[in-house]
Amino acid sequence: MTYKNDPRPIQVRFNSTCETCKCKLPKNSQAFYWPASHKVYCPKCGEADYRQFQASAQDEDSYNNSF
Repeated sequence: MTYKNDPRPIQVRFNSTCETCKCKLPKNSQAFYWPASHKVYCPKCGEADYRQFQASAQDEDSYNNSF
């Protein structure tokens, strides 16, 4: 199940900057977007947190569906 504020991979629609390392993210590059905080992370900085979120969400779905 996905929700409105779940982080997601995106293709950047305008020039941006990674929140962590401050590298430039040119238009049409890949990034990770966290809607709740309106922050964008480059693939290097955002992938680990995004994967952790996915694992937690999958665990929660499995737990909720077991009842």
